[in-house]
Amino acid sequence: MTDGRPTSAEADVYDPPVPSLGEGRPRLPDQVTMGLLAYLTSHALDEDYAQAAARRASAAGAGGATRVRSRKPIGLAGALALAVFAVLAVTAAAQTSQDSASQERERQALIDQVKARKEALAADRTTVAQLQAGNTRLRSALLRSGETSSGLLREVRLLALGSGTSAVHGPGVEITVDNPPNAPSSQNDSSKVLDKDLQKLVNGLWAAGAEAITINGQRLTALSAIRHAGSAITVNYTRLSPPYVILAIGDPKRLPSRFAETTSGATWLDLQRQFGFRFRMLAQNSLQLPAASVPDLRLARSAGTSAGKGLS
Repeated sequence: MTDGRPTSAEADVYDPPVPSLGEGRPRLPDQVTMGLLAYLTSHALDEDYAQAAARRASAAGAGGATRVRSRKPIGLAGALALAVFAVLAVTAAAQTSQDSASQERERQALIDQVKARKEALAADRTTVAQLQAGNTRLRSALLRSGETSSGLLREVRLLALGSGTSAVHGPGVEITVDNPPNAPSSQNDSSKVLDKDLQKLVNGLWAAGAEAITINGQRLTALSAIRHAGSAITVNYTRLSPPYVILAIGDPKRLPSRFAETTSGATWLDLQRQFGFRFRMLAQNSLQLPAASVPDLRLARSAGTSAGKGLS
């Protein structure tokens, strides 16, 4: 040792002195004299775990081998219950599969019936249209065969024009009517165009000299009704939605002025200004109006026929 420090040879065998705790005092545990890493390595298992393992080992040695709890068999009743449950489950699954297949067959059968009925209806409508066209040709040929047939044919055409049962074309006016801007959604609101408003407008056109009128493609006849149904206006029992386009055949130069002079026309114009309805009337050189679908008369009779006979 030189200057109080050990030499290299002495360092290899150097053992630090253990501090004295006095007479009758035990020495410190080994962790005081050995490094922390060496202590953790040599005492990896906690002492409490070691003591618990020792107690289990002693208990196993005293009581013999550890007993294993035995399970009781399920018995005959349990086996029968399981078998019944399995049979019920299989039966339910089979029944569900059969019901599903049956429902699918019924559904497909209904679809086929609907398709067949639609095809039959379309064929019947085609037959009716062909028969009506044939009747028209035969009637025209019959009327042309006599000496006075020209006058009768002219009268029939005028009656068809007046009754709305024939399509017509000619000059007239096109009127567009719509609700005011920012109108509420409820059709019953008085600020919207109502059925009675359209009635006044149409009556004013008839009074002004209109010969044929349609509203959104619905031809007006003596049997037509402009009514309010639910949340919409119906014409000929057909639901319409705004804007309402009215086509009227007549003199395009006189219809607007005559319309404003009629009582119904003046009332409509007052309503239009009061509620702010959108209204536009334009003259047109050529308008095409379709024929109305008029039901066959079965109970009506002319004044010259007897009470017991009717028109079929």
